Amino acid sequence: MKILFTRFPLESADGGAENQTQWLMEGLRARGHTIHYVGSCPVLLERAHELKIENEKLNIGPPPVTKFGAISFLWRKNTMKKALMHAIESLPEKPDVIFMLSLSEKLLLTEWVVKQGIKVFWIEHDRIGPWLRWNPWLSSFKKSSLHATIICVSEVSRKLYVEMGFDPGKVVSIPNGVPVALPPSPDPFPHPSGIHVGTVARLDPEKGVDVLIHAIAELPEITLSIVGKGSQESYIRTLITEDTERMGQQRIHLLSHVDDLSAFYRSLDIFVLPSSDHDPFGLVAAEAMSCGTATIVTDACGISGSIAANEETLVVPAGAPSELAAAIRSLFDPDRRRELAKAGKEAVRTRLTVVEMVEKYEQILL
Repeated sequence: MKILFTRFPLESADGGAENQTQWLMEGLRARGHTIHYVGSCPVLLERAHELKIENEKLNIGPPPVTKFGAISFLWRKNTMKKALMHAIESLPEKPDVIFMLSLSEKLLLTEWVVKQGIKVFWIEHDRIGPWLRWNPWLSSFKKSSLHATIICVSEVSRKLYVEMGFDPGKVVSIPNGVPVALPPSPDPFPHPSGIHVGTVARLDPEKGVDVLIHAIAELPEITLSIVGKGSQESYIRTLITEDTERMGQQRIHLLSHVDDLSAFYRSLDIFVLPSSDHDPFGLVAAEAMSCGTATIVTDACGISGSIAANEETLVVPAGAPSELAAAIRSLFDPDRRRELAKAGKEAVRTRLTVVEMVEKYEQILL
């Protein structure tokens, strides 16, 4: 089967959406499908090139996900549509299937593509926020969705799309998967004294890193490592300074990047994904679990719907520092940590692997 992936994001990062798309393209190709990528995402273009996946760089302008982008889309959309149509018509072979990942092509191409006899699937990686709930193009988006199958990366996301008025029969959920955990790094990440807690998250309000810092305020046993960068960096650094002054020593460390996330996960006693607003899946939580690290997530994280709460991970209410603190404190018991870590690792190994994810995507193609 000939499969085309398209993505034209507002901005691109080396994150969960890019990783999942890469793994999905690789997995489907390994099963004998022909894969082609067209888009403006520099991360995916680079990875497709490295993996020798056919790809084409195409810039069509920003998607209508900001105020200016949504307004200017009114007079940009015809030019954008022509560019998209030309790109598809110029492919060596007409695709049988298109996986669309961005709002622009979902709005502009879906109906036209279906008329060409091509199946359309939308993959929804992004959280549902004001960019969609209050988007002036939402009604057009819903109309176009009737010609596609919407794939959400968690049941949490699927429920939100249905609640927004999308046809339940057109919305499915396929959880993200992670590769089989790599062996321990020969250069392990240092483990500080005390209980080492960590997170990997953008420093944006919806990720709840500030909630995590507030949660450990009364837990002096904790050393916290935060890996990430984003719009809240200045605020997070202020919270770290305040904690350092109050505790008399620095126990919270902010790292913009680590070279070996696997080594970082294994250095932790507890991994926390403290998302305070809709987080479609939470791939980093699955990665931490696959490395055998006891993990806590909030009920805003999509992964919370794919694992057994209190057995494979701990799930706490989003935006609730006291509940998060209690969950962390409960894992001070090393036997409880080991029990949770073992069950979480097995859950990922059996239900949340890339192989499992690719199999589910292939099933809906048939």
